[in-house]
Amino acid sequence: MKSWGEIRMVATVRRGIGTLLAVAVTPALPAAVPESISFSPDGMRDRMAEVRASLERVRFGGELKFANGTYHFFTNDASKVTGFRISNHDHEETRNVFLDLRGVKNVTLHGGGATFVFHGEGIGALVMDAENVRLENVKFDWSRPFISEAEIVAFEGGGTVLRIDEARFPHHFTRGKGDSVQLVLDGDGWSHPAKFGMLFEKATHHVVERSLDVPTPAWGKRRADGLFCMGRDYSRVGAGAKVGDIVAMRPIGRPYPAVALDHAKGVVFEDVVIHTAHGMGVLAQMSENFTWRGTGKAEDCTSGVFPPKGAGRVTTLHADATHFSNVKGTVLIENCLFETMMDDAINVHSTSLGIRRVEGRTLHCRFMHHSSLGLRLFAAGDKIRFIAGMMLENGPLATVIQVKAISEKDVEITLAGDVPSGFGEGDAIENADWQCAVTFRRNIVRNNRARGVLFTTPHPVAVEDNLFDHISGSAILFAGDAQHWYESGACEGVLVHGNTFRNCLTSKFQFCGGVISLWPTIRDPKRQRCRYHRNVRIEGNVFEAFDVPLLYARSTDGLVFTNNAVLRNDIHQGWGRGAFDVTDCDRVRLDLETCRTEGVKSPR
Repeated sequence: MKSWGEIRMVATVRRGIGTLLAVAVTPALPAAVPESISFSPDGMRDRMAEVRASLERVRFGGELKFANGTYHFFTNDASKVTGFRISNHDHEETRNVFLDLRGVKNVTLHGGGATFVFHGEGIGALVMDAENVRLENVKFDWSRPFISEAEIVAFEGGGTVLRIDEARFPHHFTRGKGDSVQLVLDGDGWSHPAKFGMLFEKATHHVVERSLDVPTPAWGKRRADGLFCMGRDYSRVGAGAKVGDIVAMRPIGRPYPAVALDHAKGVVFEDVVIHTAHGMGVLAQMSENFTWRGTGKAEDCTSGVFPPKGAGRVTTLHADATHFSNVKGTVLIENCLFETMMDDAINVHSTSLGIRRVEGRTLHCRFMHHSSLGLRLFAAGDKIRFIAGMMLENGPLATVIQVKAISEKDVEITLAGDVPSGFGEGDAIENADWQCAVTFRRNIVRNNRARGVLFTTPHPVAVEDNLFDHISGSAILFAGDAQHWYESGACEGVLVHGNTFRNCLTSKFQFCGGVISLWPTIRDPKRQRCRYHRNVRIEGNVFEAFDVPLLYARSTDGLVFTNNAVLRNDIHQGWGRGAFDVTDCDRVRLDLETCRTEGVKSPR
């Protein structure tokens, strides 16, 4: 019998009058059956090397199937990834990676309801240069959460007496001045001083009204009864914490997201839960098409970011639940619960670079914010968009033919044509090809710091049928700047429909002027010839709100607020401002006649 390589067919194909061409056709080899590898729980045994070897076997197609239970992963056998820059995170030259999904294609991880517990600092899963990766029915947690929670026992002597559970939140003290000590948080192979605190109500887990970020004082005293007196009176912060409330203390920085995506295409999360991380939940950069969904309702707690059931923990992540930096295609987040994280549920933006000088057709550009240094943002063939720095006006597009990195801060970009007239030093550019459409629907976002959701993208954005409950800042922010964060992507078509906004804006965080805030940073709005955001419709929503602005808007063309129900209460301290704060906007329709305002008390 002949081998597959020896079997050939010869066909005669007509290619024009009187012309015959012989073509040899080799039949395709039988497709290999994708491998399926199963796992069962095995106590505290380190599964790191076993899972990594299995991932190598299914690298180009297959599945890993986990039986329900708990699986432990330690840093001893974790992959070591060097020189990897992660957008909006601190740089670490070498990072531990527990689930190494670099270079894989058509791989599914079936969690079976399992919990993966990671021991030590590192990225839970890295999906890089990969395609069609699915994670299903799995929970990510760490052996020691990166935020420590202390219960307030009393207020005395200008300080706050705290009880910290040593078993759940290991810690020690370093000596300060005199007999004072400083609190240091301890984990598996790491120790970090407590730098910032947030105050949460014990019963509701709401952020204490007007409390904002509270720097952790550099001194405190240990007591003979095992309690710790911190040198700050939290009863005087904002509306004031009470006995029994929680002080959530975290170290500075955000080095490790739970999941990082880099040049990954077609990643799907279904019923995936992230309980904690020393950074963001999911950070995606230079990737395409991402979905995170729950198969049930958001309140079913099958998908999203929230504390483990029964663990007695209040807080979750060090920063955003999801963050999309220079991602194209579509992003879909639905039926997920996001709560008690230290920043937004979702943040979508481009990263713009400042133009330092122009030489011919070459732009000398710089990464202007430290958290974006060294990212791979541009390649030959990409389209870039110019942005007028002072006015934040979008300019024309141009095609890149060459990119040369000079340093982690500086890059030279050569264009196919001339630099558009009027653009140069002080202006900015963004990659116009790496921007996405977003659908955020049927989710719950509650009890988190700063903002609920943040969008800066020119492709369609739909925010529908969500519950925003006690967001400490704005529930929705449409931002954009080329001044500080250099996170751009002017919105050009937004629908905010069918949402409930419940007592949001209890604190005044950055860019939070209203329950919904459109706040691009513009140095010279009077010189603007065209507005930054365009075509934003806010309709059919319910605002359960105390006396705060419902809408704050700057530099928006085509803004509609109509057919929304407004249910006023006096639960929190009001701002003494009107319902709308709108300036430097064109074609605005604020349809007050269709807004119902009723004096009712919504749930705390």
